[in-house]
Amino acid sequence: MSRAQPRIAGGQLSGRRLRSPANGTRPATAIIRSAIFDRPEIGGMVEGASVLDLYAGAGYLGLEALSRGAAAVDFVERNGPACAVIRRNLDELGLKDRARVHRLPVERCFSRIPLDPDLIFIDPPYRVDATPVIEAFMERATLHQGALAVWRRLITGSGGVPPPPARIGALVRIDQRRYGDGAIDTYRAEALT
Repeated sequence: MSRAQPRIAGGQLSGRRLRSPANGTRPATAIIRSAIFDRPEIGGMVEGASVLDLYAGAGYLGLEALSRGAAAVDFVERNGPACAVIRRNLDELGLKDRARVHRLPVERCFSRIPLDPDLIFIDPPYRVDATPVIEAFMERATLHQGALAVWRRLITGSGGVPPPPARIGALVRIDQRRYGDGAIDTYRAEALT
């Protein structure tokens, strides 16, 4: 039985097919993307937003953001075939003028990406603890108050790494939701006291 081809879940390009890498990534399903973007605090701010998709994998979160009106997305992914799939999807969807794909490890991307995005997706491989990398990013970042970060991860009991801390620099966790064996933590940038 063949798998159904993934599609954009919402926005201007809703229903358009997405290419996926042969292996090495675990793209966010349409259900997970809808669960993220249909939340008022995220859906209400994505229009015109600057987005950073860290550990982008197939780039589905960033592509979804572009479909829903994001002004620009920077994708960061170290896997070459995954980057090729992101570029091909951007081209086929007519989105390449609003995106940049950075093929390098997240821990080495800080000099090449905007450090003041409105929305950040953090979607590391399930066995990778991205906390030190996000701490290093936050030491350099100049996030405006109210910027959001969405962190997708595997629940620890299912073989994942420990949950990220409640606060990382100016980022404060405001929500945590479970989806099957995974969780999505949402952070908001607040003024440091």
